[in-house]
Amino acid sequence: MHLMKEKFVTTKNVRKFQMAVHRVNHKLRGVERMALVTGEIGLGKTEAATWYSAHNGAVMLNIWPRMSQHWLLRALVWELGMEPGWRPEKLIEQIKGRLLARPRTIIFDEIDHLFRDSGSGRVDTLETIRKVHDVCHCPVVLIGEEWVDKKMSKFPRIDDRIVERVRFEKFDLSDVKQIIGELSDSKFEGDAVEKITQESGGRFRPIMSLIHAAEERARVNQLRSIGVKDLG
Repeated sequence: MHLMKEKFVTTKNVRKFQMAVHRVNHKLRGVERMALVTGEIGLGKTEAATWYSAHNGAVMLNIWPRMSQHWLLRALVWELGMEPGWRPEKLIEQIKGRLLARPRTIIFDEIDHLFRDSGSGRVDTLETIRKVHDVCHCPVVLIGEEWVDKKMSKFPRIDDRIVERVRFEKFDLSDVKQIIGELSDSKFEGDAVEKITQESGGRFRPIMSLIHAAEERARVNQLRSIGVKDLG
């Protein structure tokens, strides 16, 4: 009995993500290059972005609560492989120099933190992201929770630049079948797949936990296949 494989599964959500990023990776001057990816927590947005970054040389930056303009600039310089300066002018110079010399996709994850904070600080941070896009003409991908899309409309200078919008949906029966088929050597009966889909609520981590638990139970009991009765 073999347990789950270490493999990235290209589900429907992932394919939509990849197509959107592909479409903003053009070289047309004057055409915007921003994408917005939204969805509920636990649907694999960060996992899709992490995998894409690792295999395509993109830079991925996680937004923290109350992240200021200066903090973001320093973090981005660091992710670009440089020792950050201190003055904002120096940081902008570093970012512009590196991205113009070596264009890369920049992914900002958990941007919903910028909409939870009040005051001018979040506006400055959002405007900084916009300026990086405009000055460096690099593809920018923004990732956040499902409600971010509506909030973004209050910031037209950024919203107008978003030319690709992707919404991650909950994993359905076909997604769970695909995940099991690619990650497990165990045979799962149809009723077990349906139960995993229902119990997980269509979310990635519960799906993986349920598969792992079922495989372990099958290993201990030397089962040839896993049915709904074997899920516990």
